Amino acid sequence: MDLSIFHPADKRAVRPALGIRKDTQVLLFTANRVRQNVWKDYQTIRAAIALLVERVRQRDLLFIALGDDASAERIGRAEVRFVPYEDDPEAVARYYQAADLYLHAARADTFPNTILEALACGTPVVATAVGGIPEQVKGLEAVEGQAQTAKLNRYDKSEATGILVPAGDAAGMAAGIERLMKDDSLRGCMGENAARDARERFDLQRQVDSYLEWYGRILLDNGQSAKAALELRNG
Repeated sequence: MDLSIFHPADKRAVRPALGIRKDTQVLLFTANRVRQNVWKDYQTIRAAIALLVERVRQRDLLFIALGDDASAERIGRAEVRFVPYEDDPEAVARYYQAADLYLHAARADTFPNTILEALACGTPVVATAVGGIPEQVKGLEAVEGQAQTAKLNRYDKSEATGILVPAGDAAGMAAGIERLMKDDSLRGCMGENAARDARERFDLQRQVDSYLEWYGRILLDNGQSAKAALELRNG
């Protein structure tokens, strides 16, 4: 992950250029062809928002679907805004920086970059626990009444970077979103955790250095000179 592009920013400063009011609650999901993508699960997110609007009434709610071209629509009080696919990483980063939460629902997935990008921008994630996503997101420990997600969510607020729910669980996703949207302090703490965890685990330069160190050890273990290993590390 290129942290020179994907990093936290002042949400209120970023939003006006994207046509977003400063005091709006903003949820984001990004995927190529959001609604038709067979691997993602837009319907679960849409159902979760439909449940959410009945519970969170304090502020305007905006859901941005980045990666699709369609007219805006409404789900109760929530505006659903579709934004065409964007291939400029810096433009994409601004949407993560503007969002309060990043949502990711999938039927199947690997190790999606979109989640890493959100974390790097300090945006907590509410996601379905499929593929490698549980390795990316440190789920916030479940509260009373959410025992079914306890195995997925086991980090306290000093480490958690998001909330994980079972695949297809719109009610669980809505509950996770509601929990974070109603607690600004908790959401802010988790945003800081997310950015820190991205720096520690997903920084591109750190990963390059780790691979070079590993290759260097292989060379040494196979009888290559220390000079060859050093030359590999220095390019």
